[in-house]
Amino acid sequence: MRLFCTFLLGIMLCASPAPAADPPVRPVRYMLHGGMTPEPPTEEYLRFVEKVKPDVLIAGAFDQRLYALAAPADPKTKAKSPTEYLARWKEIADRLHKNGIRLIGHMELNVLTDRPADLKDGTGWFGYYDRLWDEKTLGKRPTKTAAELLEEPDIGGHPGRLPGIDATALCGCRVNTKALMACINKPSWREVQKRMVNAAVEIGVDGFATNRNFFGHCACDDCRRSFRGWLGDQYPAAELNERLGIADLSKHPLTCVVGQHRDHDSVPAELVLEKQRFAKHAVKEFFDEVYVRHARGLRKDLFAAQWNHMAYFDELHLDKGHLPASTRTSFAHATADERWGLPEVKWGRGESLIWYCNWGTTQTTILKKEYAGDTTLYGKYIRAMARGTPYVVNKYDYYRPRNMMAEAAALGYATNALITHWEHEEDRAVTLSYFDFLRKHEDLSRESESYAEVGLVFPRRAVHAGDASPLEYVEAAGRAMIRRHVLFDILPDDLLPKLPLSRYRVVIVAGAEYLEKAEQTTLTAYMEKGGRVLVLRASDADRARVGVAGESARKRAMTGHQLGAKVIEVSEARTNREGFLKQLDAAVGKDQLSGFDMPWTVEVHAYRQAGKRLVLHLVNYNRREDAVGKSVSAKEAPIAAEPMAIRLRLPEGVKVKTVRFHSPDDPKEYAPEFRQKDGFLEFRTSGFLVYGLCVIEEEPGRAP
Repeated sequence: MRLFCTFLLGIMLCASPAPAADPPVRPVRYMLHGGMTPEPPTEEYLRFVEKVKPDVLIAGAFDQRLYALAAPADPKTKAKSPTEYLARWKEIADRLHKNGIRLIGHMELNVLTDRPADLKDGTGWFGYYDRLWDEKTLGKRPTKTAAELLEEPDIGGHPGRLPGIDATALCGCRVNTKALMACINKPSWREVQKRMVNAAVEIGVDGFATNRNFFGHCACDDCRRSFRGWLGDQYPAAELNERLGIADLSKHPLTCVVGQHRDHDSVPAELVLEKQRFAKHAVKEFFDEVYVRHARGLRKDLFAAQWNHMAYFDELHLDKGHLPASTRTSFAHATADERWGLPEVKWGRGESLIWYCNWGTTQTTILKKEYAGDTTLYGKYIRAMARGTPYVVNKYDYYRPRNMMAEAAALGYATNALITHWEHEEDRAVTLSYFDFLRKHEDLSRESESYAEVGLVFPRRAVHAGDASPLEYVEAAGRAMIRRHVLFDILPDDLLPKLPLSRYRVVIVAGAEYLEKAEQTTLTAYMEKGGRVLVLRASDADRARVGVAGESARKRAMTGHQLGAKVIEVSEARTNREGFLKQLDAAVGKDQLSGFDMPWTVEVHAYRQAGKRLVLHLVNYNRREDAVGKSVSAKEAPIAAEPMAIRLRLPEGVKVKTVRFHSPDDPKEYAPEFRQKDGFLEFRTSGFLVYGLCVIEEEPGRAP
């Protein structure tokens, strides 16, 4: 685990609520180059990288995109030699290594082209594979033609290998895959990817981050055989018949496997849901075989990560590209996560970095709607699932370089997930100052854990069962607490038995009816020891909305939760923010939570290094949204936050020694006056531009 932490980009604080986790020595520092293409970076960019000194540079494409350069679709475009590109990338890798920087290559897991005409015209990857394959670089060609690698959605005589098929009438699966994709269940495609990995590792690439880790639609023999085996392993015969309508598995015609659901107006039938669960496991198995077992067989310390996506918390429903426009959360939002359906024992297993994007819904602010463009809910969920592995949520933020780095520091991310602005002198100066600041204070992230007072349970059980209705309740409660400045963690429900619930004054649960016995027992024991549990109950109308919950999930939800009479039922939590907060206050006790006298545009996150210090991160999202300027940093136009009062509940027995306040936007260090009274610490911060860091040192020898 220590090896993972020495890789990437460093920002401050990567903490896991699970006590068994091995937290990183520090988060990772990394930079990501441009559009993730085979084109090498310029000399000017490389010099900038050497000044910033990240742990990792993610750059270059060493997959089918690299080899497609040899057969361009446009006849006017000059063909480029993949071997010459590899030679240039070797020079770059050697140069980065001399500066202590690792080169991580970008890989498409199975998308061969977004241009279907390439197959017909024999251009791009298809032209290279069929006519120009280089055995010296990649070994013997695994199949005769590239077309044999493709997914085969030929059902009921329908012509196969065509993008954009709506196969609803044929197999009950709605599919909208415009790209041409290789089938991850075909051994031949796994072998092709291994060959490309070999070629990249040979020239000094230190690892890989894979993109578009999803399955499309395929009825090939490998898929159907694997899916049949999956069903036999997952269900006894009686349950197969009752739940999926399969009386005899050996004879039942299994038409296809499908991996995506992008329709807001429906929830797949049970058998189609099972196909999607199988597809998610198959993707993980493919990744593990190629990028964990095989690649690390070539280089023991090889970096391996998936670049995944999720759409759980699209607060204003701003995504207009990846999902159809919708004013409410649906099951399509839930399954937009490429890891949907994976149990916690497989989620992120063996990976060097947990990397997520949120479909670009938090790019910027809409202050008039109280929209900060933050990734706080995403980050709290990913931190809990990562359990010690470095993690990051990319917000596609091309507009707020200071805020992006400040939020990453506050939430424990690896920094600069997508882009680092460097073309303008002012942008370079901002990046260098923030990286220097984070490097200077990186000791504040070592052996840190979240210092939260409330736990908000994320309903993975419900979502995996086919019910997305609790998601809006988690988002509503989370947003209410963010704007109230409540210190809270997100707790995945299937991890509850492994989490130290005693640290929370109250635990808030959505989707309680889906909890399994071990999770119910954990919450019951927590209540017996004095903990309070609030249950956010989804209304029947919410669950009955079209496209939100499948039939079997709705039937299960009707049974209700099994947590007993001690729980506090909260109704209308989705629509009544103030009502929810009043019930939270009543459960905890008046003025018993930490208090922060600050505007909603400032968010606060707290961590503790036991026996040493408490650390508060303040992130200011206020800005002039119509600002102009030559640099991105000028257009960000932050509006400085005024000094603000803090009343922080202290761990029992802790005596405060000093309070310090730092900011990368201010060279001075401040020492606010403070008062400790009745278990609380009271002080007033200095004003700051975007990022403020409060360091509260504890007297030695006090309570752990």
